[in-house]
Amino acid sequence: MERISETINKIYLKYLPIVKRVGVTLDVDFPDTTLTIREKERVERDLDKTMESAVKRAKNNGRIIIQVRKGKIIIKDNGTILSKTTCDLLSTEHVKVESRLGFGTTVTIQAKHQD
Repeated sequence: MERISETINKIYLKYLPIVKRVGVTLDVDFPDTTLTIREKERVERDLDKTMESAVKRAKNNGRIIIQVRKGKIIIKDNGTILSKTTCDLLSTEHVKVESRLGFGTTVTIQAKHQD
């Protein structure tokens, strides 16, 4: 059993130097750092893949936010807008990708907490 904050911190520390080099702000927002998660490896893999993609799309002076809300990790970026078809192709059973003009792309990863 691992705290979700530990998984997010690992990914945050991995990508922080990269986003700084390209002039992008990386923020984290999770009010309850005591939450634990199931399927740690899958969640970490999904989060890493999502962050890699967000960093590739990020533009100078852009922003990426990692949030935890109700058993979900939400990654928001104001990079390129993805088509509905692309969002559908990137979405999986545990990952939902949405993109809207003026709002950027939002990826939601299911990270159900331990009971």
